Amino acid sequence: INETEEGLLGSIEYNTDLFDQPTIARMADHFRQLVQGIVANPDQTLSALPLLTPKEYHQIVHEWNDSVTEYPREKCVHQLFEEQVARTPDNVAAVFEDQQLTYAELNVRSNQLAHYLIERGVKPDTLVGLCVERSLDMIIGLLGILKAGGAYVPLDPDYPEARLAFMLKDTDTSIVITQADLIQRIPLQDRHVVCLDKPEMREALKTYSVDNPDGKAMGLMSQHLAYVIYTSGSTGQPKGVMI
Repeated sequence: INETEEGLLGSIEYNTDLFDQPTIARMADHFRQLVQGIVANPDQTLSALPLLTPKEYHQIVHEWNDSVTEYPREKCVHQLFEEQVARTPDNVAAVFEDQQLTYAELNVRSNQLAHYLIERGVKPDTLVGLCVERSLDMIIGLLGILKAGGAYVPLDPDYPEARLAFMLKDTDTSIVITQADLIQRIPLQDRHVVCLDKPEMREALKTYSVDNPDGKAMGLMSQHLAYVIYTSGSTGQPKGVMI
């Protein structure tokens, strides 16, 4: 910046390998905003001085944040999934390693699990433990619980046994969906266990209805619980957050 008869004259010298002209022009605009802010408010703290031009401010604060989207608030998550099943039943819905399920296949598997859970007393706001490794079974279990009207409680199989025991006791969960090689890690006690990957359970579930459960008949609404997730417990006992 040099002082001339016409006032202060500024220029920027920069490495063209690192910066392009529009970037430097934008920096110059920011510097101009900063200087104008200093002149207008010389006693202002540095953190409160402006850098963005009015156009940039409007773009960032208003245009980029104009993300409000209407969605059917009266519908549950699994009902939106069922609508997608009706639209694209043969499209692939989930992939895990070398396995995959179409929307129709995933819907059938989760419906059968849902009817099984309903038969065992699951209804709106019933908490059901979900302790499975990342897999297609995880998605089937999650959807099955929601379709039954229940709310899932994620139980990370890598958690210490004491934490899992606390979460199960705190939620008073009577049903836990899991996998065969995880049973020994979970303090199940007298809880009903649904072992999704056991052949006998797979065969048993095939006998249940493939139809979507009637949420209206269950009185299921979007205001009911979807899941309960626990805080880290770093300041004491973990606390369940109801979503």
